[in-house]
Amino acid sequence: MEPSSKHLPLLGLALVAAWTTIGAGVEANQPQVDRGFLPQRAVDAFADYSLTAVFGAILTLTAVTLIVLRLTRAQRRELRREVLGLPEGPRFNVVDAMVHCVWRGNEIDEKRLERALQIARATTEMDYSEAHIREAALRADRLIGPGSFWHLRDGMTRGERMVVFNAALSVLLEDGPLTPGDRSMLKSLSRGLRLGREDLRYLGKLIPQ
Repeated sequence: MEPSSKHLPLLGLALVAAWTTIGAGVEANQPQVDRGFLPQRAVDAFADYSLTAVFGAILTLTAVTLIVLRLTRAQRRELRREVLGLPEGPRFNVVDAMVHCVWRGNEIDEKRLERALQIARATTEMDYSEAHIREAALRADRLIGPGSFWHLRDGMTRGERMVVFNAALSVLLEDGPLTPGDRSMLKSLSRGLRLGREDLRYLGKLIPQ
């Protein structure tokens, strides 16, 4: 998969960081710095490197890691799209959000899976079986962070974004009160969908405490 324009900032960061590292590697000898608080082995290990070189190496590693993470997420999303037989768009986004929510801890919750199947059939008019939703869920991202749902930000109206959020919430509530992990999931999803407090003001009445 070739990097898209979304990856260009990260590629730029990697190039700048690499250039910094190379440039620092050919600098003249730096004055000795007292690192008495470090173990001697650590002092010896970094003796031949300037702080600029070390910082550049860290930036390079960070940028490459972020690029790989984004590409991996994109590849997994493409696999889910193929399993579900849907093009990119609101219908796929509804089901895609739900298959991330059928997990409870390290296992797929059967009640949540059944609820996701009901909503998927109703919103997409596709004759899915439980196996379709389970297969897509097995290819869902298991490490959810702030950027996990950023791909949902574009191409949908506010109403469509609310449908995606409400579908995911319905799945999470199917087997009882929300866990801390469920709330973290909803927080990441709402950020990905660019939903603010005004959009979610009704949630206090719907979510059991």
